[in-house]
Amino acid sequence: MHLGFLLTKTPSEEGYNTFLKFIEMYKSHDLTIYLVGNGVYNFRKNYGASEHLLELLKNSPSLKIYSCEDDFEARGIGKETLIEDIIPFKTYDTIVVDIMENQDQIFSF
Repeated sequence: MHLGFLLTKTPSEEGYNTFLKFIEMYKSHDLTIYLVGNGVYNFRKNYGASEHLLELLKNSPSLKIYSCEDDFEARGIGKETLIEDIIPFKTYDTIVVDIMENQDQIFSF
Protein backbone atom coordinates (compact mmCIF):
# COMPACT_ATOMS: atom_id res chain seq x y z
CA MET A 1 0.00 0.00 0.00
CA HIS A 2 1.23 3.50 -0.88
CA LEU A 3 0.76 5.96 1.96
CA GLY A 4 1.31 9.69 1.80
CA PHE A 5 1.95 12.10 4.65
CA LEU A 6 1.36 15.81 4.15
CA LEU A 7 3.55 17.35 6.84
CA THR A 8 2.95 21.01 7.68
CA LYS A 9 4.19 20.96 11.29
CA THR A 10 7.56 21.61 12.88
CA PRO A 11 8.84 19.13 15.48
CA SER A 12 7.79 21.53 18.26
CA GLU A 13 4.16 21.87 17.14
CA GLU A 14 1.20 19.96 18.49
CA GLY A 15 0.43 16.96 16.34
CA TYR A 16 4.03 16.17 15.41
CA ASN A 17 4.26 13.29 17.90
CA THR A 18 1.12 11.80 16.36
CA PHE A 19 2.84 12.00 12.98
CA LEU A 20 5.80 10.06 14.42
CA LYS A 21 3.45 7.39 15.80
CA PHE A 22 1.83 6.97 12.38
CA ILE A 23 5.26 6.72 10.74
CA GLU A 24 6.20 4.01 13.24
CA MET A 25 2.97 2.08 12.51
CA TYR A 26 3.25 2.26 8.73
CA LYS A 27 7.01 2.24 8.11
CA SER A 28 6.82 -1.18 6.42
CA HIS A 29 4.69 0.33 3.62
CA ASP A 30 5.71 2.45 0.64
CA LEU A 31 5.79 5.96 2.09
CA THR A 32 5.83 9.42 0.59
CA ILE A 33 6.25 12.52 2.74
CA TYR A 34 5.28 15.91 1.35
CA LEU A 35 6.88 18.82 3.22
CA VAL A 36 4.85 22.00 2.90
CA GLY A 37 4.69 25.18 4.94
CA ASN A 38 6.57 24.76 8.22
CA GLY A 39 7.00 21.07 7.43
CA VAL A 40 10.15 21.98 5.49
CA TYR A 41 11.98 22.37 8.83
CA ASN A 42 11.86 18.61 9.43
CA PHE A 43 14.59 17.31 7.14
CA ARG A 44 17.60 19.55 7.68
CA LYS A 45 21.14 18.24 7.98
CA ASN A 46 22.57 17.95 11.51
CA TYR A 47 19.18 18.59 13.10
CA GLY A 48 18.16 16.25 15.93
CA ALA A 49 14.54 15.82 14.87
CA SER A 50 15.65 14.99 11.31
CA GLU A 51 18.06 12.33 12.56
CA HIS A 52 15.34 10.72 14.69
CA LEU A 53 12.85 10.71 11.84
CA LEU A 54 15.37 9.25 9.40
CA GLU A 55 16.16 6.50 11.90
CA LEU A 56 12.45 5.59 12.00
CA LEU A 57 12.28 5.56 8.22
CA LYS A 58 15.50 3.71 7.40
CA ASN A 59 13.75 0.37 6.87
CA SER A 60 10.91 1.72 4.76
CA PRO A 61 10.89 -0.28 1.51
CA SER A 62 10.26 2.76 -0.65
CA LEU A 63 10.55 6.26 0.74
CA LYS A 64 10.16 9.49 -1.19
CA ILE A 65 10.35 12.94 0.38
CA TYR A 66 9.13 15.96 -1.55
CA SER A 67 9.57 19.58 -0.48
CA CYS A 68 8.10 22.80 -1.82
CA GLU A 69 10.91 25.07 -3.03
CA ASP A 70 8.94 28.24 -2.31
CA ASP A 71 8.33 27.14 1.28
CA PHE A 72 11.96 26.42 2.15
CA GLU A 73 13.19 29.53 0.33
CA ALA A 74 10.61 31.70 2.16
CA ARG A 75 12.00 30.40 5.46
CA GLY A 76 15.63 31.03 4.52
CA ILE A 77 16.45 27.34 4.21
CA GLY A 78 18.87 26.67 1.39
CA LYS A 79 18.80 23.44 -0.61
CA GLU A 80 22.30 22.69 0.68
CA THR A 81 21.00 22.50 4.28
CA LEU A 82 18.37 19.86 3.47
CA ILE A 83 19.22 16.19 3.75
CA GLU A 84 20.06 14.34 0.57
CA ASP A 85 17.39 12.75 -1.57
CA ILE A 86 14.72 15.41 -1.00
CA ILE A 87 12.82 15.94 -4.23
CA PRO A 88 11.91 19.61 -4.70
CA PHE A 89 8.70 20.65 -6.40
CA LYS A 90 7.80 24.08 -7.74
CA THR A 91 4.02 24.27 -7.50
CA TYR A 92 1.33 22.73 -5.36
CA ASP A 93 -0.29 21.40 -8.54
CA THR A 94 2.59 18.92 -8.71
CA ILE A 95 1.85 17.58 -5.25
CA VAL A 96 -1.90 17.29 -5.89
CA VAL A 97 -1.31 15.27 -9.06
CA ASP A 98 1.19 13.00 -7.30
CA ILE A 99 -1.20 12.39 -4.40
CA MET A 100 -4.15 11.63 -6.70
CA GLU A 101 -2.18 9.31 -8.99
CA ASN A 102 0.15 7.52 -6.58
CA GLN A 103 -1.28 7.36 -3.06
CA ASP A 104 -3.80 4.89 -1.68
CA GLN A 105 -4.24 6.90 1.48
CA ILE A 106 -3.06 10.33 2.66
CA PHE A 107 -2.58 11.65 6.20
CA SER A 108 -2.17 15.32 7.04
CA PHE A 109 -0.28 16.68 10.03
